Amino acid sequence: MGRRRTQPPTSEFGSVLDQRLRHLGLTPAAFAERAGLSVSHVYQLLRGDRSDPRGTTLRKIAAALGVSETQLATSPLPQPSSPDERSSSAEAIDRASFFALMSAFPTGVTIVSTLDELGQPRGLTCTMTCSVSADPPLLLVCIDKKSNTLPALRHSRRFVVNYLRAARAELSNRFATHSPGKWTDVAWKPTRYGMPWLHVDSVAYAECRVVNEIDSGDHVIFVGRVEGGQAPAPGTQPLIYFRRTYATFGPGGTS
Repeated sequence: MGRRRTQPPTSEFGSVLDQRLRHLGLTPAAFAERAGLSVSHVYQLLRGDRSDPRGTTLRKIAAALGVSETQLATSPLPQPSSPDERSSSAEAIDRASFFALMSAFPTGVTIVSTLDELGQPRGLTCTMTCSVSADPPLLLVCIDKKSNTLPALRHSRRFVVNYLRAARAELSNRFATHSPGKWTDVAWKPTRYGMPWLHVDSVAYAECRVVNEIDSGDHVIFVGRVEGGQAPAPGTQPLIYFRRTYATFGPGGTS
């Protein structure tokens, strides 16, 4: 267990770091272990004894927080909502209506996969993924806070987005559950960085390194920098989810 903060930060960097640790629910000791720094070094940064870290230290801090060095210095965290914003939440539509609205948008079906601290594959079905930026190449995935894959993703800081083939609805349904045996008889290969690629069941994949993590409602948004992958081959068909059922391209394409 880390010691408690004994005084408010006296530097701008110390204040930013303190705010981010509180936002992530990390103690200085836990953050020190994640960043590969000594606990005393972290407390010096928080107090302002080392007010302007450079080089290796800054890179370690940014990587441990899941942000770039530029974001660490310039990006403020979301501020608490105002009373007016909080009161407006009472006007939000109900859950069933929200899902009905979202079903009007056809999406590809993916399985987001990673490795846990024991090197075991973990994964879940995800239709909430999209590109974010071409330069640098970024995409995002939205992970349910109740998912068994979330701790593994936070541990590895890497993941693969497997874009499922058509007629893989059963696999999608299986990975949408919390079943501990969901990986039974599922073929996968390690990617360049060792993450699970479902090479038999996917038309394409993207391998990503986590660069940002955003708490949002009942999900966590992970922004990943795409560092590898494979595009779909000509003639392959992806699995699509539309109006709460699976489909494929073309006339009568419901699978």
